[in-house]
Amino acid sequence: MKLTQFFLLGLCALAICACGSSSVVPKSPKEDISHTSVENPDQNISLSDHLRKLSGVSVSGSGPNARVTIRGVNSLNAGTEPLFVINGQAINGGLRAASDIVSVNDIQSIRVLKNPSETGFYGVRGANGVIEIKLKN
Repeated sequence: MKLTQFFLLGLCALAICACGSSSVVPKSPKEDISHTSVENPDQNISLSDHLRKLSGVSVSGSGPNARVTIRGVNSLNAGTEPLFVINGQAINGGLRAASDIVSVNDIQSIRVLKNPSETGFYGVRGANGVIEIKLKN
């Protein structure tokens, strides 16, 4: 008798679970954004200080010799510095080269790409993230 009651109770529980429903709440577009940017940056501070203010960017040191990383260290043997892109042109030399090429007064916007789907356009060079700098005309 107890075995039959236990069996019926189990069947009822199974039937209740099978009749349940669920729904998925869609993500808002803001949750899908994996990059940060700044428009019309302050002209009184250096490029490394601008990068320091952006989410997901770590800057150690100061000036053109500062070390910049995005999303932490990716490899033990390879470099960890992100790719700098100025007006669509990838440059070699990291922050030092970018600081030599760009005057802070000429910067229109700085955009940091962290997600592999965004940095994939730049291939292996973008594996450590990409910092896109757009200059004023």
